[in-house]
Amino acid sequence: MNPSEIMMREYIYSKIDLEHVKAILDLGCGNGTDLIEIGKKTSGKLQLVGLDSMPKNIEIAQNKTRGDSRFSFSVRDVALGIPFKDDFFDIVVSNNFLECISDKDFLINEVCRVLKPKGQIVFAHFDWDSQLFDGKDKFLVRKIVQAYNDWKQAWMTDCDAWMGRRLWKTFNKSSLFQGEIFTYVLTNTQFEEPFYGYMRAIDFKSLVTRDMIQEEEYNRFFHYLQELADNGEYFYSITMYIYVGRKK
Repeated sequence: MNPSEIMMREYIYSKIDLEHVKAILDLGCGNGTDLIEIGKKTSGKLQLVGLDSMPKNIEIAQNKTRGDSRFSFSVRDVALGIPFKDDFFDIVVSNNFLECISDKDFLINEVCRVLKPKGQIVFAHFDWDSQLFDGKDKFLVRKIVQAYNDWKQAWMTDCDAWMGRRLWKTFNKSSLFQGEIFTYVLTNTQFEEPFYGYMRAIDFKSLVTRDMIQEEEYNRFFHYLQELADNGEYFYSITMYIYVGRKK
């Protein structure tokens, strides 16, 4: 990860109340990055549980934490339910995952069920339509970024580029939590690996193989970004929204 992404994640972690915590659940944990970093900020006897539907992600997370008995990572499609008893976890966290679930209301009810009374949730999500690249051709930039934002990947059951701006509504309408929204704007002025905007621009090439954009369009887009970077003018940003709440 690059410094700007690390700073963003640290901002999210700063919203987690780790005092007197015994069990934390990470939904859509990926390769375990967030849960591992949270674990570094805690001590004592603690359960750190990560669930993800992708076996490769879980394998990576398990390898990273081998020998640390606090961690438990399992393959699970949480859209089918969270496999833990009521009132089990002190905290449930999730990062860029909720948009992928079709029945968000069911999942939120499951989160509430497994949370202890007054337990905390910290759900973070990019609003993909806040993703900004500067460039010469506004129409082309808009077209490519929009195509990426609306790309429903094979492992996703839903795709909502506006999940970030909808976090508040999604949780507030459930009447299960009392919470508030925080924002963090990730910005890059360097166009190179491993900076977040650069890595997304590399990802955009996948749109060509799926006939969502033309190869010529992608090459022109990427050339514009490189030209800006060469002149010290490149800019990228995306807004992260974080819902922080307590079970009522």
